[in-house]
Parts: sequence; C-alpha cells; structure tokens
Amino acid sequence: DSSDDVRHMSWINSAKLGQPYVKKMHEERELNVAVCALLDGRFLVGKKQETLSYILAVLGYSAYEANDLFSAFLLMGNELKNYEATKNIYAIEKVIEESYEGELLGKRVDYSKIEHLYLESKSLLFVIGDFLDEVDLSLLAEQHEVVVIMVRDVVDEHPNISPNHQLMNPQSNQPIHQTLSKKAIDYYKEKLAEHDEVLLEHFNQHRIRYTKIYNSAEVFSKLERMFL
Repeated sequence: DSSDDVRHMSWINSAKLGQPYVKKMHEERELNVAVCALLDGRFLVGKKQETLSYILAVLGYSAYEANDLFSAFLLMGNELKNYEATKNIYAIEKVIEESYEGELLGKRVDYSKIEHLYLESKSLLFVIGDFLDEVDLSLLAEQHEVVVIMVRDVVDEHPNISPNHQLMNPQSNQPIHQTLSKKAIDYYKEKLAEHDEVLLEHFNQHRIRYTKIYNSAEVFSKLERMFL
C-alpha cells in the first residue's frame, strides 16, 4: 500500500520475501524520509563503507516502495552533497552508488556542516556514521524525528594490531610513527567507552533512537528492533 512507511516495515519479513512487508495499516499520509551519511577515511576500515551503502539502499528502496519522498545528504570530509527529495528510483540509486564509490582516504568529517542541513518539512531523519567523534544532534532533534545508526567495525572497538604493522591515519593519509602497545590499546578502549557513554546520554536526552551495526547481515534485524 502506498501509505505504508518505513516505521511500520517488517525488516526481517521483507528480507525473507524479497520485497517490502508492512506489519500494520495506518492512516494515509506521505512520509518524508531523509538520510544524512557522515563519511570519512575511517570508513575504509573493514567494510564500513559497504555496510553504510547497504543501509542507504534498504532505506531508499523502502521509501520508494512506500511511495514516500526520499532525500539525502552525503557529508564526505568537508564536502556536503545535497540530494533533493524524490520518488525517482534512479535518483535514489545515484545516492547509494556515490556513497559506495566515494573517495574517502585523507578525509575527515567536518561536523559543523550538519548545521547546514535543510529539509522543507518535518522528516524521519536517519543519521548514519561511526560516531567516533563528538557530535551534537540536538538542533536536528528539535526539528525532526532523528534516528541514529552507528556503523562500526570490530577493530574500531577492539584493535588488535601487530607491532610489525605500519599504521596509517586514514583521515590524513599519513603514517603513524608509533606502535600500539597493550597499554596504549587498553587506554584507547577506556576512552572510547567513556566517549560512547556520553554519546548515548546525549541521544537519550534528546529522545533520539539509535542502534549500532557491524555488518550488512545485521541491518534488517537492527532496524526492525528500533521500530517495534
């Protein structure tokens, strides 16, 4: 039904059937679905860029099948690409393709660009990134229904680097002239845990729903769990 939106989507059943499956009916209205993807060099770790593109595909195709407007913002380093609201499947596929093929090495997200997101009307806004840095989504949460999808690789949270490996900073494309000792790794994990605690407190304070996804196989179940 064209009035069905992604908040009523059964992600697991959709995956099994190979087509969108909606759990319940609701009054007819058009939903504005928007996605803001925060991409930089760290998305070259593991398959994070691939996973983010898959999430974009799930959201984009779901909006298309539900006949909802879909708009997108790709923030790659300090470059913000704005894709206007559309119901055109080819326009949606262009967003997915550019998120997957975008050159990220040497790029670092400029989070101040988030303040320049412009959506004409209240939207269901998915913000996707690894959220390894501080970010303030309070203003967006006042204007829209914000859902955060944290894309992480296991190595982001549990680095296990051999002392013989040459380390590179993917955000600057420069070598790191030091080795990661066990003490350094333990310190990093401690600081990341503290960072995530503050981050989740921020989300809860502003009633932002969130989930964390490590690979594409988790996408349907994690999204469905948020919208049960």
